[in-house]
Amino acid sequence: MSTGNLAVGLLRRIAAQSVTRSALAKEMGLAPSTISAKINDLMAAGLVEERGAAPSRGGRPGRLLSITYRTGRVAVISMGAKHANVALADLARTIHIDSSIAIDVAQGPEATVELIAAEVRSLLAREGGELLSVGICIPGPVDIERRVVIAPSRMPGWHNQDVGALLEAALGVPAITDNDANLAALGEYLSRSDAAANSITVLAGTGIGTGIIVDGELYRGSTYASGDITHTKVEAAAERMCSCGNRGCLETIASGAAIVGDLATSGITAQDIIEVLAMVRDGDPAANGVVREAGRQLGLALSTVVNFFNPGDVYLTGALSGASVYVAAVRSQLYERCLPLVTAGLRVEAAQAGNDAGLLGAAELAILHLLNQPSLPARFSDSGN
Repeated sequence: MSTGNLAVGLLRRIAAQSVTRSALAKEMGLAPSTISAKINDLMAAGLVEERGAAPSRGGRPGRLLSITYRTGRVAVISMGAKHANVALADLARTIHIDSSIAIDVAQGPEATVELIAAEVRSLLAREGGELLSVGICIPGPVDIERRVVIAPSRMPGWHNQDVGALLEAALGVPAITDNDANLAALGEYLSRSDAAANSITVLAGTGIGTGIIVDGELYRGSTYASGDITHTKVEAAAERMCSCGNRGCLETIASGAAIVGDLATSGITAQDIIEVLAMVRDGDPAANGVVREAGRQLGLALSTVVNFFNPGDVYLTGALSGASVYVAAVRSQLYERCLPLVTAGLRVEAAQAGNDAGLLGAAELAILHLLNQPSLPARFSDSGN
């Protein structure tokens, strides 16, 4: 476990309930000296304090630890092509205030980031507190080492852009970026007490992305492209042109954009997938049929992945996870086409965290990034509580 991961775990546990150092060491299975050293770092940074004694059990009672820096906030952003969800969370990953704003990624990274930064400032003005760090979900591949967006098919002009650097310049705090499906997978895993150690989270909205958790850790792949199922070639897509420039990708038949397009071909106009989902809830037969078929095609493509990876859970998030017919169609294909040994105990369901999954994942990375800053103690030493 890295020192940053340990610090995040300690903060989360202390935020849930006042606890002693010895109890933390026992609970986390670590040496008391390891726990004490990290607690001392957090105390030096002004994030944790010892206040009051635990009930005595025959020896010298331990001191109870509690969070002191309660006004600290991390900004978390989940970007789409046309909108962004912006929120402020605390160091325990609890979201305190959020909003949704219209953006247009076609305007480029600088203009888009400035809109987002302005909304963060607005939320801070309403909520109060001090901004400590920022985490953002990007709807495209992200090289997390160089912190740049890599050839995003739906984001012209964003290739090789360091979005984190733009956010740092605009807001003056450390920033971290990652792919939206990765952070949705991380957020869903962290929000569930019963989460499987190995899981796949499918972010199904305008496009389709997949995040993978292996042994409780986010798996990104050798070149940070793991889970990019959206551009898998599928037979049913035939020669349909995809946003990536190729033909026959899964995205062209199973995504929100594909559903809107297929309905338009049938003479039914919908502005976006949200409007389609409203039609599904109203029982529109055409909308239900197209959405069900899209879910079936996703399940077909996903069955090979599930057979190969053998996850304990498959979670569906994004706009389409709100359509029960879509979720049911995915589930039926997985149970039909995967090996019985693979599907034994396999859960396929809508994500519990819903639209907050990506925000929660972004908060986790933003807090971890903050706690890994070499200047952490100095960052807080002159700050109020």
